[in-house]
Amino acid sequence: MPARGFTLFELLVTLLILVLLLTIGVPSLSHQIQNTRTQAALQDLLQSVQHARTLAVSQNQRATLVHKGSWGDGWELFIDANNNGIRDGNEALIFEGTQPEGVKVYSNGPVRDYISFIGTGESRKVGRANGGSFQAGTLRVCPENEGDGFQLVLARSGRMRIESVSADTCVAFN
Repeated sequence: MPARGFTLFELLVTLLILVLLLTIGVPSLSHQIQNTRTQAALQDLLQSVQHARTLAVSQNQRATLVHKGSWGDGWELFIDANNNGIRDGNEALIFEGTQPEGVKVYSNGPVRDYISFIGTGESRKVGRANGGSFQAGTLRVCPENEGDGFQLVLARSGRMRIESVSADTCVAFN
């Protein structure tokens, strides 16, 4: 019976093809993972903002979403009973967002510290129960490494929209 198996040459050719496929595929896979992390962080933040707005309308009270040091460190949602934009000891934590992995979150001035909604669903700065100046601003969610990202734009009405941003635009606000 003749011996069956691979010759050394066949094995080397197979290994060469495998190495070439991995060399082409691994960078593409890491880029896909980076995009998925960025989109997941964007959706988490958007869902938290929408949760805050829904809570404000359903409770007819000010609901505030405030970051923990920076938006990239996570955030907390609570009913802001005294309208000061800070979660005090008597204000229960409703939801806590975790630190997104592999992304950076930048904010411009109006939403640098918090996002707050009154009972009508409008975004308003803290200070008065049913008032305050309107709050509109932008949160940018970008990958830690270079790459395209997204921004959440908060309108005066309290609605948020998603916009894609290029890698050049994916930097901190001035």
